[in-house]
Amino acid sequence: MIDLVSLRPLGWLAVVALLALAMRYSLVDRPRLWHWSAFGLRIVAIVLLVLALCQPFLGDESQDLHAIFLVDVSQSVDLAHLPAAVEQVDQWTKSLGAGDSWSLFAVGKGVREFESVDGLREMVKKWQSGLADDEFRSATRLAEAMLSTRAAFPAGKARRFVLATDGQETDGELDRVLEQIAREGADALFYRLPGLSDAEAAVVGVESSSREAFFGEVMRFTVKLAANGPIKAKLRLVHKGVAVQQRDVELQAGDAQSLHFDVDMTTAGASVWTAELAPEQDRFAVNNQSSCTVTVRGRPRVLALHQQPRQLRPLSRALAEQEMELEVRGEHGLPESLEEIAAFDAVVLADLPATSLSPRQMQMLKQYVVDFGGGLVMLGSENSFGLGGYYKTPVEEVLPLVSRFEKEKEKPSLAMVLVIDKSGSMEGMPIELARQAAKSAVELLSPRDSIAVVGFDSDAQVICEMTSAGDRETVQAAIDSLLAGGGTYMYPAMVAAKEMLEATPAKIRHMICLSDGHTQPADHESLVEEMAESGVTVSMVALGDADKQLMASLAELGRGRYYETDDPANVPQIFTKETMQASKSAIKEDLYGSVRTGDHPALSGYEDAELPFTLGYVMTEAKATAQLLLAVETGDPLLAIGRYGLGTGLAYTSDLTEKWGGEWLAWDGCGKFWAQMIRGVLRHNATDGMEIVEREAADRWNIDLRRIDAAGAPLGGIHWDASAMEAGGLGQAIDVQETGLGRYQAAVPLEGRAHVSLRLRDVDHDKMAILHWHRPYPNEYRLSQAPPQALAALRPADSHGVADELRPVERRQSIAQYAYFAALACMLGSILLRRL
Repeated sequence: MIDLVSLRPLGWLAVVALLALAMRYSLVDRPRLWHWSAFGLRIVAIVLLVLALCQPFLGDESQDLHAIFLVDVSQSVDLAHLPAAVEQVDQWTKSLGAGDSWSLFAVGKGVREFESVDGLREMVKKWQSGLADDEFRSATRLAEAMLSTRAAFPAGKARRFVLATDGQETDGELDRVLEQIAREGADALFYRLPGLSDAEAAVVGVESSSREAFFGEVMRFTVKLAANGPIKAKLRLVHKGVAVQQRDVELQAGDAQSLHFDVDMTTAGASVWTAELAPEQDRFAVNNQSSCTVTVRGRPRVLALHQQPRQLRPLSRALAEQEMELEVRGEHGLPESLEEIAAFDAVVLADLPATSLSPRQMQMLKQYVVDFGGGLVMLGSENSFGLGGYYKTPVEEVLPLVSRFEKEKEKPSLAMVLVIDKSGSMEGMPIELARQAAKSAVELLSPRDSIAVVGFDSDAQVICEMTSAGDRETVQAAIDSLLAGGGTYMYPAMVAAKEMLEATPAKIRHMICLSDGHTQPADHESLVEEMAESGVTVSMVALGDADKQLMASLAELGRGRYYETDDPANVPQIFTKETMQASKSAIKEDLYGSVRTGDHPALSGYEDAELPFTLGYVMTEAKATAQLLLAVETGDPLLAIGRYGLGTGLAYTSDLTEKWGGEWLAWDGCGKFWAQMIRGVLRHNATDGMEIVEREAADRWNIDLRRIDAAGAPLGGIHWDASAMEAGGLGQAIDVQETGLGRYQAAVPLEGRAHVSLRLRDVDHDKMAILHWHRPYPNEYRLSQAPPQALAALRPADSHGVADELRPVERRQSIAQYAYFAALACMLGSILLRRL
């Protein structure tokens, strides 16, 4: 049967009528038979040319096949079984007909094409010899493989996928892809490969009976286990690195087995619970644990950080009587992940210098307050506010008090010289942060103070002569000229600084030296001893590969302080802390009364109460947005509160230890008062009226929300503020779409992430929920999975051949070229007849 692609060229047949008219009036004197024969050939030639322009083709049915063999070589398929799979593919290729063709691909985390079966055979042998590509074999992306390889199908042949796999699809939407290839005219056969033969056990998952629990509630954790044979194992439920419960289990092949752990919830806040399996025989360790997060409500959970945790025992006991749990840790006790910090309702920095926190931890504390609604409390001490190095840090941004203040006139003046290493090793970020640190030091000095800056490489260079700190712009402009380059020789710079300090009449004379390398030999010790005898103090900051032993000994000889850090980002905090310490003007110690200065719910019940005296405090200034609650008689801030983002910051410039807070601790109302204060900053994770369902698909965390009011009626048109945070503190705004009346949906991308915390806030009604997600181990190692229903429903591949039951394919063969040749022949015939 002949079909035409286009009918538009048929209009050219009108030329035939014109030729007929010309023929009628032709004056050619030729025999009539030859004359009409030549004319007829010309007519046929024109018709054939028009027909060729219509692109004619001859259609028929073809039984030829092109088969694409996709062989699963992932970890869930035992290497010992792969040679048999390769031989089966070889048998299939040999059983194909003469007009058939095929393509061969290995499937894992991607696809690899092979020109011959021998190529796949050699790769399997290589893997069996101990050179297996574990990265390629770590997943089974079957759906992705079908989409990427279908371009290998040629036209005019039946299309068929042969899927040789154990059915453990780990990524992609196989059912959707199978429907797509069916619409494209291809089908698929399923040849099931055997799974692991080695003993293997796995934790399929762990689930809690509820995402949230009240304090003291018994929570049931259901752990699902799977094995491919009889295996004995120990199963542990782990919390904070401690096995809370443990039991012996005997696993059997087949469907997943479920075991339960019932645990009293006595740890307030969000906490991670992990099921760990220790089998006697096992192939993969990666699938032996799984985690979930439970948020416990009830008694507030507060984290307090102090360099000497024992100092907070009296406060901890007082708060415990008020049903408030205060977990006291040392200076390095702040968690390293945002999720762990978010497990607490508030964080108290009692006696913790900024140098004990990394820049990332300080940024996470800010996010904890602003984005997660947490409470942050800072208590006064020699390591708090500016004295602790918090000037211009993310932590200070979420506190109601700042470190800048005017020095009192009776305080002694300070002359300070900054001696800064500007050798080649300081190039880039270190020298930039050193300049920033020097500028911060200038900002903390009063106009009665003076400062100089000396840089050194192989030689000393006076960056800024001794200048009044009131001339801040001049000093900071000079600091900007500090550039890195050259060797390291600190001694001449220290001599220059010594001469400047000895020439100044200031009561307090101080030198800060920063270096990141080993200086050339010199008698540094004698120089520092001379300075100490003349009343000059010397502090040392050792950065990175500095000569730490030398610098520590010089700080001791110079009656100053020694700092050590590997991170240049800590240098600004060290300089601000050291500047405040050297100034000796940020602390006031005496007997001070507490004067109420503001009205706030946190002070409810204490309107007429006589509050205890304090024995000292750190001088600060209140921010314009802060609410000052208590002050000392001089007007200096004592207690202030402020709202920052979703959370609250509270600052108390005195302390709650025996040093300055003995009167408070001896007061009978201490626990009640401070419990009320801390409750005023606790995070409110109100989820009433929010029904949440979580689903995970295609590396996306899908959240379905239903929002109702107190009467159960749906709430539409809500303004949502949603943000996803990783463990390291990186945040991403998440869009929440309204899908129906009172129904909303959000999707969080999970690619490349291990842990994600999602904050969902109903801005209109001040409701908030925090959800947590932990990446499970790769699906490749899940033993309990049966083949997907879409895969199991496919027709099984016959071991003898794969070309049976084909649907005939219509094959189109163009015949336009034959029409062109026939037209040419007719034209030549017409010319020949006219010439004879």
